[in-house]
Amino acid sequence: MRVPPAIAVLLVLSASAIVSAAELKENTLAAWDRYLETVDARVPAFLRIDEDPKEVQRLKRGDPIVWQIKNPSTQTIPDGLIHHWAGAVFVPNATLADALATVRDYGQYPNWFGPTVDRATLLSRSAEEDRFSLIYVRKVLFVSAVLETESVTRFSSVSPTRLYSVTRTARIQDVHDYGKPSESRTLSDQGNGYLWRAYSVSRYEQRDAGLYIEQETIGLSRDIPAALRWLAEPAIRRLSSDLMEKSLLQTRQAILRNAKK
Repeated sequence: MRVPPAIAVLLVLSASAIVSAAELKENTLAAWDRYLETVDARVPAFLRIDEDPKEVQRLKRGDPIVWQIKNPSTQTIPDGLIHHWAGAVFVPNATLADALATVRDYGQYPNWFGPTVDRATLLSRSAEEDRFSLIYVRKVLFVSAVLETESVTRFSSVSPTRLYSVTRTARIQDVHDYGKPSESRTLSDQGNGYLWRAYSVSRYEQRDAGLYIEQETIGLSRDIPAALRWLAEPAIRRLSSDLMEKSLLQTRQAILRNAKK
């Protein structure tokens, strides 16, 4: 799936909660835009896993694969952090049509991706583009984070057996007192800074009597204070990897369930 892992991996920034609120700065956003340009400029194989036949075999055995993409550019983001992860999963006996029917069925997201995704609403749709909002709820250590996002996904067909989609967040807001009469939202680009921007690319290829799904997700969050970095960074990597793997497995299960209807 496209967005859930893109945002869920960023909700592990619990260390940020013990410092004051943060506001996205112009130089941080400019560095984020430059980073995305380097990502979009790459021309890899359609699926990264095809570069290693052993990885393909692992997927066909049912094992999801998750890896962190390390780019020197992530070290040059002023007052921010870039989180760049990728993962892949194989869905046996599934088709591109099955995948599209599932990923565009936002009303079912809470059932498929709960409890992380608590609410999903389709706002508008055309043949190749969806605009939708999601409510994410994540509790890590002593922190409960609730985010409301508005995103746009554009779908592009490469061939009868290949499809990819690109998702960008248009709005991200912290939600306080979620579900209570006092519920409120921060202004966009303000608040705790768990997540300021998210971008993801999903690739789908139908072959080998099933469907390969490969996801690349990038998020921008506030920086971690230097005094906490030694403690926070290993935990963020571990939790990010676990959340990405869980989301891939939930995606596979959702497609299989949807295909049986």
